[in-house]
Amino acid sequence: MMGDLKKRASFARVVNYVNNPKKARLIDSKDVRLDDNATIARSMQGQADDKPGRKLKDPVYHISLDFAHEDTPKLTDALMVEIAREYMRRMGIVNTQYIVSRHTDREHQHLHIVANRVDNDGNTISAGNDGVRNAKICKALTREYGLHFSKGKMNVKRDRLRGKDKVKYQIYDAIKAALPHCNCWSDLCGRMAKQGIGVNFKYNRNEGKIIGVSFTKDEISFSGSRIDRSMSFYKLDRLFGSHIAEGMEWKPRVPDNGFDGRTPPTMQGMATDSHAAGTFTEQPSLAGAETDGNGSSPVESGSNIVQVTIGALMELCVQPHQAKVSSGGGGGGNESDWGDNDNEKDKLKPRRRRR
Repeated sequence: MMGDLKKRASFARVVNYVNNPKKARLIDSKDVRLDDNATIARSMQGQADDKPGRKLKDPVYHISLDFAHEDTPKLTDALMVEIAREYMRRMGIVNTQYIVSRHTDREHQHLHIVANRVDNDGNTISAGNDGVRNAKICKALTREYGLHFSKGKMNVKRDRLRGKDKVKYQIYDAIKAALPHCNCWSDLCGRMAKQGIGVNFKYNRNEGKIIGVSFTKDEISFSGSRIDRSMSFYKLDRLFGSHIAEGMEWKPRVPDNGFDGRTPPTMQGMATDSHAAGTFTEQPSLAGAETDGNGSSPVESGSNIVQVTIGALMELCVQPHQAKVSSGGGGGGNESDWGDNDNEKDKLKPRRRRR
């Protein structure tokens, strides 16, 4: 059994999806009026709105519990209700409104829970460490009820996927197939580019480091961790030995005496970037590599997209380290005494005599 837990803002939208009569049937509920979906949503929204003090931005819990295909014969409505209630109890989703619907639109059995994060006493149900607790509880319930553990994404039937799910699995399959042949980020970017998949990096300017990666295909993007936990930036970066690009290392740019504050910094071995303020230098292992017309060393031959991707990554890396220069007119050299000690200057000023 696998669980997916999300917090949403609209009861109406989630209830309409979860309790769609074309693909679902209601098997359990508590403290809600069941005339129709609109009534269910209104009763839940009313309780959320009655919360004292500051209102919750996302008062809806939307939870899906998916079961392995092998468990289908034993999954009666009564058993699924029992599992859903036990799941909510262990997650601390108690003393509140909820509905449970069993869906029949997929080959594997699954149910959806809509619960109110504002309980019957007007208190907010804690969402701390939801992801971690969700995974642990699902594993525990799978063992206790004698259910099968999912075989993962490799067991999903690709031909039945549509929309974003289809794109997500296409990216997953492409990365999975490429990783055994990749020794660094540039290798992965090159192989993804050949399949029309873009690689984008998330940069934290305050910490001065890259903190995430996302993959884009057909204008649909997913973070690496959303595609699969093994494909998060930190997991992949650890796999590649924390190398941004093969044979490259980051060195902060230190302005020399000839830097006047007006000449745009450059990247050695890569295309010139007017916003960069650091240098990616080639290591000896790449000595003698051919360069293209811009003087840049190709990360992987025959792929301009890889150059753009790696170049963009490097641009992100270096921008926060930009050397500070004078914002006034004229040069930034020391001939103008810029940066000299003011106390030394004061010694040279003539002083008035006291009368």
